[in-house]
Amino acid sequence: MISPTAPFFSIVIPTYNRAGFIARTLDTVQAQTFEAWEVLVVDDGSKDDTTEVVRPFLADARFHYLPKENAERGAARNYGLARARGEYVIFLDSDDLFHPNHLATLHAAITAAATQPDFIATKYDFDRDGQRRPSDLAMLPAGPLGFESFLGGNSLACNVCVRRQNPALRLFEEDRRYAAVEDWLFLLENTQHGAAVQLVDAVTLTMNDHDQRSMRSDNQGLIQRLELAAGWMEQHLTLTDEQRQRLLGRVYYLCAIHAYADGHRGQALGFARQAAPGIGIKAAVALFLRSVLGVKVIGLLKR
Repeated sequence: MISPTAPFFSIVIPTYNRAGFIARTLDTVQAQTFEAWEVLVVDDGSKDDTTEVVRPFLADARFHYLPKENAERGAARNYGLARARGEYVIFLDSDDLFHPNHLATLHAAITAAATQPDFIATKYDFDRDGQRRPSDLAMLPAGPLGFESFLGGNSLACNVCVRRQNPALRLFEEDRRYAAVEDWLFLLENTQHGAAVQLVDAVTLTMNDHDQRSMRSDNQGLIQRLELAAGWMEQHLTLTDEQRQRLLGRVYYLCAIHAYADGHRGQALGFARQAAPGIGIKAAVALFLRSVLGVKVIGLLKR
């Protein structure tokens, strides 16, 4: 086993009341073929038996358990980052799963690069009740994903590996009002001045697409956070008029989709109107039709 005093990767895992998921996640880290890693489980004030679930893993000195008061994921990730010792830091959600070659694939790509990348990521897929499906990254070629890519949304989620000693690294937004969208804000802010995430053409991570996932569990709450995020983006990012239109188009597109998922057709139509100037005619027409017809009719049409 590689000495825990010299990790190449620090894996920061924020968790809150995920006792039913986190053991499987930690198992997939322990099964890595590349062994120079440490794990920092940042327990963000869990009220369940997370402590008991994590305790057996601490027999492996590469695992560290860091309980703290609840402050949401952005603060938990920054807390882990500040205590990480690895050359690179990976952010992993406590319900997602590494494939056995995840770290080896990243390490090979980093060491093969002419200069060390500040940000690098592999592709991922989804698992919904045992059914696997690809993510939006599936058809993208290997190469850089920059600011222009993230204006159209965050296809990476938080599947990103960052060079810890990057002096230009901007931290995660810690204000809990932006919970569940802080990943997107992080990537926009870190790429707006020319940096890019190097995408590796390999699927090495699976996201567990369960009903308790933050992007599924509270549509109205997420809409509120997206609307707040629109203001954050305009305040923190330097945007041309065209970039602003595309970015806000994506924000309101997502608001419309979550309103549609809740069956609020009027609300979905309102957001669709706001999104239309920034998403193109074809996408706007499809969004309007979906909003007008509603979930039940769309479900019938798909049969």
